[in-house]
Amino acid sequence: MKKTITALSLVAALFTASTIPAASATPAAPELPAACAGIVTDLAGKLTKVVSSLLPLPNVGAVTPLIGDLLGLVTALQSSGCLPAVPTSGLPVPVPVKGVEYAGPVDQCLPVVLNLISSIAGLGGTILGAASGGLPDVGKITGILTTLLKTVTDLLSKCGLPAPPGGLPALPGLPLPVEHS
Repeated sequence: MKKTITALSLVAALFTASTIPAASATPAAPELPAACAGIVTDLAGKLTKVVSSLLPLPNVGAVTPLIGDLLGLVTALQSSGCLPAVPTSGLPVPVPVKGVEYAGPVDQCLPVVLNLISSIAGLGGTILGAASGGLPDVGKITGILTTLLKTVTDLLSKCGLPAPPGGLPALPGLPLPVEHS
């Protein structure tokens, strides 16, 4: 319990620190490593699989392994220098091996990275709850997916990542009403 409170305190401190206005002069955006585009494309592909596996009817078995894949891709983006690593000071979590250090706008990007990890974890908790025998709540899943896709869109813009070919997946809309003639 104490570890959870410490972790939540760290996340709250990071969000608070991220709201402090940055200096008025912003340096030129650094060039991203070449691997970023490929990893972002993989992320978009996994998100497409997640959306199609959960909507309109959830297939919990198909999406369960994709949650780990999404978290793995976030870690790959961090270790490739595409995203800043989440500070782990005081947390009993092993630090991922860094291949390249992130050189982009940390003050804008880090809160979005934390939101992305949180959204993926929330989706994972909902899916695992359904996998343990409960029925998935389609409304809750739709809300989490909406937040997840918005967060990835924010990630692309605030962290300077390239848009994947074909863009990000969209949630299926409601059926159009039938017109009477």
